[in-house]
Amino acid sequence: MNQGPLPPPPPSPSSRQQVSKPIANTTLQPPPPPPRPLLNTPLSPTNPNPPPPPAPPVSSFLPTKAQTNEAFQGSQADEFGREFRTFHMFFYGSLMDPEVLQAILNLPDLPRMQPATITGYRVKMWGIYPTLVASSSSEGGSIQGMLWETTSDKQIDRLAAYETAAFTPELCDAALVSGEVIKGCWTFCWAGEPDSKELEEGSFDLERYQRYFKPSVTRRRSPNP
Repeated sequence: MNQGPLPPPPPSPSSRQQVSKPIANTTLQPPPPPPRPLLNTPLSPTNPNPPPPPAPPVSSFLPTKAQTNEAFQGSQADEFGREFRTFHMFFYGSLMDPEVLQAILNLPDLPRMQPATITGYRVKMWGIYPTLVASSSSEGGSIQGMLWETTSDKQIDRLAAYETAAFTPELCDAALVSGEVIKGCWTFCWAGEPDSKELEEGSFDLERYQRYFKPSVTRRRSPNP
């Protein structure tokens, strides 16, 4: 009886390997990193670590010496380092702590500072750091801080580097506790738009800064100023 044509033979092992699909890579990928804590996350026994400071804006940079000289309008020494005119700086954030200022400027002794207030500004927060933006007379209020007198042009360079280009120096008049007004002081204010999304409403907590962030600044101080 005629059974018809025979079926084709099965493919050889080598041909099966050529047409087989490659095995997918099943290597497990590492999990994504956990999200960064929010800047306004409160400290608690279950969250003992403070949130990190925000990354500076992309446009931030350390100002050059020429830019610093221009901002302070001739208050620095000339190109030969002569005739430096001392003036007062008003601090309202981390630099109110004399040990922090000593570390930033690498001073041999603790700086002598005086409590003072200025008006015409209001405080906003840039992460953990306060900044000043101009305020109208209707907003009122005064900013409390510390006043300190500079003694060299190098100190201005160090202060400008510490503040970064996110801050710009502005002239102000500071009132001492005695009632005396020191005119022609300088303070660092927010260099961007006052309604920038990088800023938040809030106030600076010096004790919290001293507890959680000050050690990272003071332990970097050089033993030889």
